[in-house]
Amino acid sequence: MGLRHTNRRLRTSVGFVLFSLVLLLSRAVYIQVVQGAEYSQAADRQYLREVEMPALRGLIYDREGAQLAVSEKAAMVVANPHQVEGAQETAKQLSPVLGMPEQDILPALQADKGFSYVARKVERSVAERALSLKLPGIQVRPEDKRVYPKGTLAPQLLGYVGNENKGLAGLELEYNEVLAGDSGERKYIGDRTGRSLDILIDQGGREGHSLTLTLDEDIQWQAEQVLLETVQKYGAKRATAVVLDPTTGEVLAMANAPLFDANRYSETDPALWRNMAVTDQYEPGSTFKLVTVAAALERGLVTPETKLRLQRTIKVWDKEVGEAHSDGLPLIRNLSVTQILAQSSNVGTITLGKMVKKEGLLDMARRFGFGEKTGIDFPGEVRGDIPPADKWSGTTIANLPIGQGVAVTPLQLAVAYAAIANDGVLMQPYLVENKHVKTPSHRVVSSEVAAQLRQMLTDTVSDGTGHAAKVPGYVVAGKTGTAEKPKEHGRGYDTDRVVASFVGMVPASDPRLVILVCIDEPTLQHLGGAVAAPAFAKIADFALKHLEIPPERPAK
Repeated sequence: MGLRHTNRRLRTSVGFVLFSLVLLLSRAVYIQVVQGAEYSQAADRQYLREVEMPALRGLIYDREGAQLAVSEKAAMVVANPHQVEGAQETAKQLSPVLGMPEQDILPALQADKGFSYVARKVERSVAERALSLKLPGIQVRPEDKRVYPKGTLAPQLLGYVGNENKGLAGLELEYNEVLAGDSGERKYIGDRTGRSLDILIDQGGREGHSLTLTLDEDIQWQAEQVLLETVQKYGAKRATAVVLDPTTGEVLAMANAPLFDANRYSETDPALWRNMAVTDQYEPGSTFKLVTVAAALERGLVTPETKLRLQRTIKVWDKEVGEAHSDGLPLIRNLSVTQILAQSSNVGTITLGKMVKKEGLLDMARRFGFGEKTGIDFPGEVRGDIPPADKWSGTTIANLPIGQGVAVTPLQLAVAYAAIANDGVLMQPYLVENKHVKTPSHRVVSSEVAAQLRQMLTDTVSDGTGHAAKVPGYVVAGKTGTAEKPKEHGRGYDTDRVVASFVGMVPASDPRLVILVCIDEPTLQHLGGAVAAPAFAKIADFALKHLEIPPERPAK
């Protein structure tokens, strides 16, 4: 009885043990076979590290090889908040090394995630000092830092990059794919502090390609300095200037004022980031009169010597337009077409516009490229606005010929004058050199008309409103503009808010440069001839000497 009882207990115990072993074996099989991949991935997440190895971004040079944007090797300090032991103490130790307040470091250490940035774009020596503290959860990874060696030179043009080394504005954005290159990859086994124990993959990336701009660093700098002086002197809101080679479309300078340091763009008022020459439009006023005169000449309706009998005012429908400065003018006078352009006569230009008619004006405006993007290699270019034929009112024929009711960009206007400088052929502007691609072009007016217009524009400078644009030793051809801005609320124009401008070409006999200057809302003086023309002269004088363009006659 006792023996049978003992055997039964033994069999029960053995059965229980065997059953337990079967359960354990089944669990082990389930874990290894069914959940093996999941646990393996979890182990990898703890010990397998993957780090993107960013490629060095390409450099940006000016036309002479001066470095305008470079990339330097830097580092980021990162944290695994789950591994940080004592966030307060860790922040206290990192603060003097990183040069950051403790309160700016703490959020990264206390985040409820496995990865956070503590500091970006720091010097590698600083990152190494942080790593030498051997703080649990603190790691260092390589990255690049974009640097603009010239500081405030051409910031609106060059643009800037973000923390991920991607272009956010300007040429950095336009050519991001070219400049960025391809990142590499590193995989390694690391301990809990992030130190490498065994490297599995170490594959370098492809560095980005560099860009050579058409920009001339020295002319760009001079243009910016002249704009800054002009803005300050006349209490202006802002200013822009464009310097073109009319025969190629190359942009030698595209300047804006005020400036900012692209190395510290995030600390700057975003209103200063815009490249006004391309992204802003305005009513051009008298500088647009070139289009009206060109249309009349091209259609054979007049010659430069044709005289028109003009009154002091002209009425179109319910609108009466007079000269900008009518004091002392006779009631009736005879002006040649050359004199109409040189003296910037509103009455004379509107008279020419009525002769050309709607279709002729629209055709010529489109030939010059107004109402369409120039196609320059820069992001954010606007089209401007030319009212289509079906949107004209009875007074449009009085507004459009003198540059009202239309919108252009400074670059569009510079390109239009460059077409006249280039014997009537318009070249598409560009900023990045590409010697293997021919620049698109088309003829706007005949060679004869272009020559006539150049001569007429020299009279505007020698005997007309643009006399302050004269450059010693050279003949300048150009046109002034003083364009009132439309009222912010309601119809009409605000006489206290104007854009003062001058656009011209030099040397007039064989133009090598076209320069446009726009001064937005000067307060101490309004006239383009007084505000913008002198700025043109300073930029032109420097550029002519810098490029060693010989004078047309002995300097006086």
